[in-house]
Amino acid sequence: MSDYIEYKVRVYKDGTKEWRWYLNDELHREDGPAVEWANGTKEWRLQGVRHREDGPAVEYPDGDKRWYLDGKLHREDGPAIEWTDGDERWYLKGVKYTKSDYKAEMEKTNTTCEVKTITIEGKEYTLTEVK
Repeated sequence: MSDYIEYKVRVYKDGTKEWRWYLNDELHREDGPAVEWANGTKEWRLQGVRHREDGPAVEYPDGDKRWYLDGKLHREDGPAIEWTDGDERWYLKGVKYTKSDYKAEMEKTNTTCEVKTITIEGKEYTLTEVK
């Protein structure tokens, strides 16, 4: 095992290039896509699995996008798959939802602090978000 990032470039006969970053022989890159395919597709991977927290983990040259966390289709602020024709698919932790079921599931988990009450030394306090 190595403790350094290795990258490889493939140059095809037509001049197009394909870039790949590796850590310990697994596709891995923290500051950009781990694979940049010759056709323009970009894939973000950590320790060999598709993963990106600040955007889609796969971007296709035609504009299609897919969001992954830990190798599973997942997105909390919209559809995990977006096609350029407007079609969408909704996933949380690899589980597929209809749009309405997705929204209902997100409402369960996205509560604001205004509805949270805590007790300190026998006295109750309602939390208020500081912006």
